Amino acid sequence: MNSAAPARPLAPSTPPAPPAPSPLPRLLRTALQVFGLIAFWYGADRAATALGLPFSGGVLGLFVLVALLLGKAVRPAAVEDGAEWLLSNMLLFFIPLVVSVVQFTGLLKSDGLRLFAAIAIGFISVLLASALTVEWVCRIARGRRLRRLRQMRRPRAMAATRARP
Repeated sequence: MNSAAPARPLAPSTPPAPPAPSPLPRLLRTALQVFGLIAFWYGADRAATALGLPFSGGVLGLFVLVALLLGKAVRPAAVEDGAEWLLSNMLLFFIPLVVSVVQFTGLLKSDGLRLFAAIAIGFISVLLASALTVEWVCRIARGRRLRRLRQMRRPRAMAATRARP
């Protein structure tokens, strides 16, 4: 007696995971984004100088880039890899500062305390401004995501209540 087992429905198949991107395009993308950020900084620096603004072009560039990101004129993915690389290698940008300190020991002996106070105040100001800006942008992004999720769940909840007798 040959009884065939009843056919079981096939489980829905999940799509295969996309292949991992090769490192060369990411390296090229990162390099292009770094050069783009440098060009953006340079343009903001030239604009700040031409307009006679009382703050540096880097601060102007930060505000303009945040405005462009919030206005969705620039997608975060367009600067993400380059910004991540710059932040991960930030320590290398301070090497010229250390070399300068070694060369000007006489200046440090006479005005060192005032110089270090100015550096500390500048460092803390930039750190706070950057942290507050990042927190502000993240809070806006979280709020947008939460609103989008609520909008997506609302039709499902209404459909579920309609289906119940």
